[in-house]
Amino acid sequence: MPVSRRAFLASLGAGGAGVIALPLVQGRGREALYAFQSSTGRRADRMAASAPGVIRIDSNENPNGPGARVFEAMRGAFAEANRYPFKGEEALREAIAKTHGIKSENVLLSCGSGELLRITVQALTSKDRALVVASPTFESSQNYAKFLGTPVRAVPVDAKLRLDLQPMADAAKGAGLVYFCNPNNPTATVHGKAAVAQFIEQVSRTSPETTVLVDEAYHEYVDDPTYATAIPLAMQNPHVIVTRTMSKVFGMAGMRCGYAVGRPEALAKLSPWILDSGVNQLVLAGATVAVADKAHIADEQKKNREAKAFTRKFFEGAGYAVGVSEANFLMIDIRKDVKAFKADALRKGVAVGRQFPPLNTQLRLSVGTMAEMQRAVEILKPILA
Repeated sequence: MPVSRRAFLASLGAGGAGVIALPLVQGRGREALYAFQSSTGRRADRMAASAPGVIRIDSNENPNGPGARVFEAMRGAFAEANRYPFKGEEALREAIAKTHGIKSENVLLSCGSGELLRITVQALTSKDRALVVASPTFESSQNYAKFLGTPVRAVPVDAKLRLDLQPMADAAKGAGLVYFCNPNNPTATVHGKAAVAQFIEQVSRTSPETTVLVDEAYHEYVDDPTYATAIPLAMQNPHVIVTRTMSKVFGMAGMRCGYAVGRPEALAKLSPWILDSGVNQLVLAGATVAVADKAHIADEQKKNREAKAFTRKFFEGAGYAVGVSEANFLMIDIRKDVKAFKADALRKGVAVGRQFPPLNTQLRLSVGTMAEMQRAVEILKPILA
């Protein structure tokens, strides 16, 4: 049976925990620790975006929130605020399992899917077993790998800003983990069911001990008819894990809840590293309602689709190339330095996405409400000019 982190540290005592933590920080340096946790600049960006009156279209958040039924469920959970959330955890696992047609033993809950990205690096990589990622992609896994001293093999996206699958498969030989973000953040591109299955088959054949983590944070926003979830592949292959989040279509980014789907033997490698009871009573109650609320999900998809289409029309009408988007954000080539543009936009009251080298002229713009996007484009128009 896996030993939880809490039980392991308790068996060592406070002094033993320090023995683990102190050499790790000393060995990697404070700079690496700060880079992993979050740069000062990134935190400053978030604080500036949170100022009153700022249009916040920088962090791929859902502007509408989780909906009335979720709020009602969370209010009802206050009576259990003094209890550890074991019962709520089981209820959410069962609700997720029912949604996907799997068993609750195939679900591992986490404090946001970001926790899962970190613990898979910790559990499945080492100095001798690299992490493979696209470039650019969501940085959490690679930042933590660098902090731990794990080699990172970064494969540039292709000319269409999609994950370049053959070079990634080649790079996966001997690796511990492949991070496969589909749809990819920040490029908003997606690979279809057949391409994903072929990639996983090739990695399993040429590097059978390598795990592929498919991050489906933006799953509900995909319109591409060739796309499908990789959950069936994770049920067949113990070296495939799928992660999901409650932060996007479900509108619960501030509540911190995510989950992994995989075979029990795959999840057993992760569970010793995960925070015990890391999902609180309120979000457990809300998420249990949210995952089964098909009407609310459909409404969120519709709102995102309409506001995204409006935004695309504006930028394309102004002569800018807008990439294919299968998420709740757009990648737009504004033909100027994004870092400077971001600063100018924020001074005018619009928070936009950060720069993603080497795509230095590609602006990632999250989709807000229709009203927010209408206001935002009028503010951004003179800055673009």
